[in-house]
Amino acid sequence: MRVVVDAVQQCNLRCLYCHPGEVWRRQHLDASRIREVFSATEQIGLLEVVLSGGEITMHPQLPEILDATRLLERTASTLITNATLVDDSVAAALGRSSLTRICVSIDGIDNDTHGSARGKNLRRVLGGLRRIRATGKPVTVITVVHQRNISHVLKLSEWLAQMSLADQHHLCAPSYSGEAREHYDELKLRLQDFFALQRAVDEIHAQLRQRGLFVTFNSFWPATGRRSRVVEGGRTITLQQLSEQVKDSLVHVRPNGEVRLAAASWGRETVGNAVIGNVHTTPVSELFAAADRTYRDGRVGQLPREIEAAHKFQLGDDADQGATDTLIDKRRPPDDTTQLVPIRPLSDLSLLDNPLDTEALDELAATARHDPGNIRCVRHATGLSIVFDRRQSHVTLLDPREQPAILTPARL
Repeated sequence: MRVVVDAVQQCNLRCLYCHPGEVWRRQHLDASRIREVFSATEQIGLLEVVLSGGEITMHPQLPEILDATRLLERTASTLITNATLVDDSVAAALGRSSLTRICVSIDGIDNDTHGSARGKNLRRVLGGLRRIRATGKPVTVITVVHQRNISHVLKLSEWLAQMSLADQHHLCAPSYSGEAREHYDELKLRLQDFFALQRAVDEIHAQLRQRGLFVTFNSFWPATGRRSRVVEGGRTITLQQLSEQVKDSLVHVRPNGEVRLAAASWGRETVGNAVIGNVHTTPVSELFAAADRTYRDGRVGQLPREIEAAHKFQLGDDADQGATDTLIDKRRPPDDTTQLVPIRPLSDLSLLDNPLDTEALDELAATARHDPGNIRCVRHATGLSIVFDRRQSHVTLLDPREQPAILTPARL
């Protein structure tokens, strides 16, 4: 359903929780290869391609990459940036592109809070955010929540709604990955922090949504196995959350051209050999087809959610940083990954136990009537249907019994 392209390895910041690692190495994926990725995703009909890094605005061929987004019509395109380098010319190029959505990383409402793990650059970030907002593209603010900002993070949500600077605010916990492994003990969220933050989001969610800001805590289910009855009370979930929970829905393309499966991975850590091939030696369409066959054949596994939480967030009785370091040691043969289990299909997702939110579906149907290019409906291999809001990157799941009543020409 989704591909994340880490287009460049470089970054101008040194965030303490950064997960790509090796940010000082100068390495980028050529724009011609990214163009091939776009062509392949559009041909296959993936829901979304995400441009990330490193810091994507440091890519030496950024204008060519943004121009290539015009190849995407069915597939939505998202760009993630720290916004510190978004001047008028970069903002203009973003505005001219066919990007569906732009994500900006902000960690606090004041410079001390924002900079507690990122560096004190809030003024530059907000300048970039305002320039991006002026393009008219939908904006999602992403906040990494850690011990130094957790008590103030929803003040940022309130301010974003007040200033109308974003459409969504996504919160996520730092993972034990990359650079964060060196600082994890001082940053990581404890189990009680996950529950406390979700309760706080639940309390403010409806009010902020009425004011045009959708707030969600992406890490709550991966850490706890629980769902928010407020934010996830129906059948709608963000595509990013879905790819965390349905492990055969995502592949990564790395700056060196490697195409990797994401079934047993977090951050940029992988368990065993997840490399399918390289775009420098094999056509992207063939690599994506190989990834799809591998997922369908059941030849790869995932970590059980509880075990993944123990490694990704260092939660629970099984949490041990030494054991995690050993698990992701690339020198170990992949057949040593005995903790892996078969990937659970989309049809087993607990979200399907929720009642059908007819109000949300009516809203989707209205959007489809007035803006048919924004809503896609695809039939999944499990028999479910996925209604995808391209600008929000939200998916609504329908089971076969519900499809005849909902997926009619009059409705969608």
